[in-house]
Amino acid sequence: MKTLSKRELVRNPALASHLKPGQSLQLEDGKEPLVVSRRKRVRLTAAQIHAELDRICEDAPVQDAQAALRDLRQ
Repeated sequence: MKTLSKRELVRNPALASHLKPGQSLQLEDGKEPLVVSRRKRVRLTAAQIHAELDRICEDAPVQDAQAALRDLRQ
């Protein structure tokens, strides 16, 4: 973990904005250091995406896309 002072971060904020997912840095400021980290990206599989969509749409009424298109054409 990289250690920075608060002054270095204020002068060069790109040091924190260019952290890669899973990396962190420690700000030395006062008694307790502050840890700044970037979360790891969660890669979802196709099955997980479809399961999430099914969970969100389980209470939604059935839609007829063809009827909606016919209505828009009129």
